[in-house]
Amino acid sequence: ALVAIEPSTGALRAMVGGRDYRTSQYNRALALRQPGSSFKPFLYLAALENGWTTATLQMSEPTVFTYASQQYRPRNFGDQYPNRPITMREAVRSSDNIYAVKTLLQLGPETLVETAKRLGIESPLKAVPSLALGSMEVTPLDMAKAYAAIAAGGKQAGVTAIIQAADAGGRILAQAKPV
Repeated sequence: ALVAIEPSTGALRAMVGGRDYRTSQYNRALALRQPGSSFKPFLYLAALENGWTTATLQMSEPTVFTYASQQYRPRNFGDQYPNRPITMREAVRSSDNIYAVKTLLQLGPETLVETAKRLGIESPLKAVPSLALGSMEVTPLDMAKAYAAIAAGGKQAGVTAIIQAADAGGRILAQAKPV
């Protein structure tokens, strides 16, 4: 699936939901799927908005988190850990899962949900530790809207699929108005 949105206007420039419409009409751009680490920028934006900096340190090592009387053991890719404090900048570069979950738990999971919703994520999100790692299903369209809002300096322009409708004589019947 691919969704391309013009950040400044919200114009939907491209949506590819499959390989061959004749074979399957299922639009994967509107299907729920786990975004994984592509969800982390929303977490780090929430952290920055709450006083963190790219130099904020967190220990990156194998960690067991206890949340709501349950244990959660996220792992880094390949079980690779610096086993030392790392900065947010390093966490972004290496996609460090331990740093992300620690950040989420310190901010409060609700903070990430609110940030994601504000950016345009409409899919239901649960405020749980694994949300930091993109465990909740969202649509590629939602992800594109949220990334477009970040690219537009934090302004959500909405999504416009049809800019203008005209009759055979060229008379404009409807025209989208950007939000």
